[in-house]
Amino acid sequence: MEPQKNYLAQKKQKKKSAVKAVWIILALAVIFIVIVARFALSGDNDINTLFTGMPSSNEVYNIAKQFVLPTLKGNGASFSEDGYEYGKKTDSVFIIRSVVDTKTSGGDPLRTNFEITLKYKGGPVADESSWELLNLNEN
Repeated sequence: MEPQKNYLAQKKQKKKSAVKAVWIILALAVIFIVIVARFALSGDNDINTLFTGMPSSNEVYNIAKQFVLPTLKGNGASFSEDGYEYGKKTDSVFIIRSVVDTKTSGGDPLRTNFEITLKYKGGPVADESSWELLNLNEN
């Protein structure tokens, strides 16, 4: 009778190990899916922003345009899409330098250089309330 008990005990131990392994694999799969989904939904190609939670340079530039737009003197603003400079002062303070082209009321072209300093407070990156305007210079 002794070998039968030993066999059943080994079988029970193997079953416990198999169940544990399945749970570990499922947990790793869920973590992987969350990471992939977050990366896919962020629309950002920079893997570093995925893990740090900080906005990318493109996201900072897009929010900077929202802050600059109401201050412009002309109509029909056209922001430079690839001609901006991006800098990071501290962990959540960003500087953007770029130009925007508008037209005066007489139809003459007007180019405005701007430098904006923004602080990211957390929350949805595209929401203006997640940001604090620290400085805006236009010339």
